[in-house]
Amino acid sequence: MGVALFIVSEALFFLAIFWAFFHSALSPTIELGAQWPPMGIEAVNPFELPLLNTVILLSSGVTVTYAHHSLIQGNRSGALDGLVATVLLALVFTGLDISCMSFFSVGFTVKGWPLNNNYSSATVDEPKLSPYWVTGFADAESSFSLKVSKSSSTRSGWNVIPEFQITLHSRYLLLLRKIHSFFGIGIVGEREDRNQAYYSVQSARAIVNVIIPHFDRYPLITQKRADYLLFKQAVNLLIQGQSRSSFEGIRDILSLKGSMNKGLSDTLKLHFPDILLFPRPVVGEQGIQDPSWLTGFVDGEGFFYVKSLKNKRYSSGFNVTMVFSISQHVRDEALLTKFIDYLGCGRIERASTRPDIVNFSVSKFSNIKEKVIPFFQSCSLHGIKHMDYLDFVKVAKIVEVKGHLTPEGINKINSLKSGMNSSRIYN
Repeated sequence: MGVALFIVSEALFFLAIFWAFFHSALSPTIELGAQWPPMGIEAVNPFELPLLNTVILLSSGVTVTYAHHSLIQGNRSGALDGLVATVLLALVFTGLDISCMSFFSVGFTVKGWPLNNNYSSATVDEPKLSPYWVTGFADAESSFSLKVSKSSSTRSGWNVIPEFQITLHSRYLLLLRKIHSFFGIGIVGEREDRNQAYYSVQSARAIVNVIIPHFDRYPLITQKRADYLLFKQAVNLLIQGQSRSSFEGIRDILSLKGSMNKGLSDTLKLHFPDILLFPRPVVGEQGIQDPSWLTGFVDGEGFFYVKSLKNKRYSSGFNVTMVFSISQHVRDEALLTKFIDYLGCGRIERASTRPDIVNFSVSKFSNIKEKVIPFFQSCSLHGIKHMDYLDFVKVAKIVEVKGHLTPEGINKINSLKSGMNSSRIYN
């Protein structure tokens, strides 16, 4: 009876393992990122090491059975050969397992995240993104939108898809994958014809369960927060099913959409000419709650650049100016003003070519050296801007020792300058 119960328990144990695997693979949950395998995990090829170990394991069963029957028949030589072969197969099996475990313990390359990339790497030891950094980057680069289209499958005749999205140049792909890993939901993709990479979440339930709780706990502080609050109301209506079940439900959604981003499209205005727009929330002046928010915002909207202009007044023939700047729409001018208080330096000025744009900038070298560089030294950037910052620091060290007044120093500065920002080459 004991042996029978043991065999049954082992069978149920393996049944549970296979059941869990097929359940997750066939219907991945939100917690798994709604995909299989989960983000950051590269599945093992079953026809490589697993197949080999299976063959070795079955072979050991054959050799130990041979040893058993040889012993019963009094064949001591056969029994000894069978046991020796079984032990050797066990050692090979164990050795292969140990080598596999060593591979995963020292670190590995996550699928699509090459360790030799010059602007980002992803190892098992890489620190996680701060939630404040994520919010800061979202304040800079994300969008909250509602996609409305005709549908014959709903009673209202219309279908609404909510979307939280970040779309950037393709060189930001690895950073978007880190954001994907942070939230654990959504997808990361590329539009190669446009040199674009994007992170997108379109599931209403995933947005309610993950995206909204994040931004409620770590709130946006730019005017984008108004779009988020309208978006949040719309998603809650979608979860209730109002937009699909009634014409009035879709009108409520459009009332919110009309006050978001660029408002209603011409097509929607044609079909819904009398939509009353929902009042856009007023976003008050909020301070920066965490330094990681600022680094996230700078990863999205900040610039570190160097001006090297010919000037005969200098012995090197060049005047070098270092600038750290952030540009925003004029509606967020009050927020940029708070950067002055937070960093203890800088000024606000209107862009000469675009009156709707305001710039926060720091160009005084003492402020660059004593305030800007130490801040980002203590609170590191995560995106490709980090590479520009490192070159920026190298230029500052040259300027600090008056190297910019020599031809050698100018050549070094110009070399660093030529590889920063849009001129940087990524491979």
